[in-house]
Amino acid sequence: MKRYSGKKRIDINQKSFAFTHRYDEDKFYSEKNVSKKNIFLTKINNRLILASLFFTAIFLAVAIRIVEVNLFNPTETLDINRSYTEARGNILDRNNVPLTANLRLGSVRGIPGKIDDKDVFVKKIKYIFPELNEDILTQRANNNSSFWIKRNISNKYLQKVYDTVDTGIEIMPSYLRKYPHNELVSHILGDVDIDNNGIAGIEKSLNEKLDKNNEQFISSIDIQIQYVVRDELLKGIRKFKALGASGILMDINTGEIISIVSLPDFNPNQPVEDIKSQGKYFNKNTLGIYEFGSVMKTFTAAIGLEENIFNLSTKYLVPKRIKVGKNRVTDVHPPCNQKECSVKDIFVHSSNVGTIQMVRDIGTNLQQIYLDRLGLFSKVNLNLPELATPMQPDPWLAVSTDSISYGYGLSISPLHLTIATAAVLNGGYLVHPTLEKDNKNYKNNLDQIFSKETSDKMKFLFKQVVLEGSAKEAFKESKNRLIVGGKTGTARTMKNGIYNKDHKLTSFIAAFPIHEPQYILLTVIDRPRGVEEDFYWTYAGYNAAKISKQIIDRVGPILAINNKYNLNNNNLLINTSLQ
Repeated sequence: MKRYSGKKRIDINQKSFAFTHRYDEDKFYSEKNVSKKNIFLTKINNRLILASLFFTAIFLAVAIRIVEVNLFNPTETLDINRSYTEARGNILDRNNVPLTANLRLGSVRGIPGKIDDKDVFVKKIKYIFPELNEDILTQRANNNSSFWIKRNISNKYLQKVYDTVDTGIEIMPSYLRKYPHNELVSHILGDVDIDNNGIAGIEKSLNEKLDKNNEQFISSIDIQIQYVVRDELLKGIRKFKALGASGILMDINTGEIISIVSLPDFNPNQPVEDIKSQGKYFNKNTLGIYEFGSVMKTFTAAIGLEENIFNLSTKYLVPKRIKVGKNRVTDVHPPCNQKECSVKDIFVHSSNVGTIQMVRDIGTNLQQIYLDRLGLFSKVNLNLPELATPMQPDPWLAVSTDSISYGYGLSISPLHLTIATAAVLNGGYLVHPTLEKDNKNYKNNLDQIFSKETSDKMKFLFKQVVLEGSAKEAFKESKNRLIVGGKTGTARTMKNGIYNKDHKLTSFIAAFPIHEPQYILLTVIDRPRGVEEDFYWTYAGYNAAKISKQIIDRVGPILAINNKYNLNNNNLLINTSLQ
């Protein structure tokens, strides 16, 4: 005859269960027997589900792996009045793949008024959790207030507590927020504190929706695309020995952000304790502000074309150097050999000298008006809490107008740059970026900054940059070469208040398919080093543009299948008559 030991198995799925004496079987042990047939059928069903749901399998693997791990400091100040019986709403990608998960565990707290022998109580707790501080436990046990002993622990340890401690214990179900994809979407999702309050990213900005209302959020992120972008950026960092990188892929018409990656990143399942690693939490795309160099020539050209100050065929005398304030600005590769040069060639071959002459015809007033309308003077409106304010010159002098025209003097975030460039290429409309899928209201209240004619001319210029300009080498072997347009940017960064020629920020912003853009991609590399195959050049055409090419070659087919454009479209040519 089978005998019972007097110990019961606990069930953390109960709302809560407090005890001041040893449980007895009749009162607390209510498990029902399950037939072998039912068990067999359940297993078969589960296996079928697991076989069909890859990402669910990932989540389960994570759950199994961490179920016995205690990640939290028991001495933290905690809110014990909070209800832990409800799971937090999950965040999904645009294809309903879970980006978050809730692991059901249990938490133990002490009730001093119901402890029979506090010295014995402390010794028993210390025996189960030797890492706890005995003095702190004793102090809390002798107070009148309830206190957390251990949070988010597995059934194994809950059973030990139940078997060992006789009085003064309350066990409550709790949920541990987990991120099945680890670092992959960390800067987007953010994370939560031990009380499941959002402290960064979407978790913070939508905390009430996710926590209080227990609503799920379907994001605009495509986890498959996110993986590709991050993978290629990591390869680029390794190849060019860069300090970091970032990337944004956005629907150029709706503002839906398909992918947004900032490297280095962090694993929200493993809190970073090393202070030197805190930079991993910094989202370069939304919090970082930078001088981007020649990609800013996009706005100089677009303003002049819109205001009919010049057209693509207008010629400027481009000398070897030009004076800007106390400095002389030169071109790395003079486009016209110190002769007259068209606006088209100035842009395609990225002439600093030519661009300065163009902006001097435009003037400071028009430059400021358009940059302001493009949102480059204020924070971006996005459902993330980590957003930077651009830094503009104060006072704004003539030298500021000159330097901003080719990429210095105005510091903006990569997200600012992406949105503003999208307005140049999508027909002239300033879209509102979003991390929510199906931005149905994207056409409402849009400001048209540029005309369709100006936008068409800029698309032509972007395409020529890839075909014959500064990005030619990067895309010469790309199967998508004919459908991509872009602009390179290389900017010196400051060290000790001085621009350092060896410290560069390189970028490439691309749109595709360029004849009728659907997507815009920004790639930024922080302080890349040259490689032998490119004669150790560190300009954007040799790193950021090449990484962008790799990304587009990989995500292009995915986007073509899942979304809107056709790579086989015969209408791939821009109307060159607009020149």
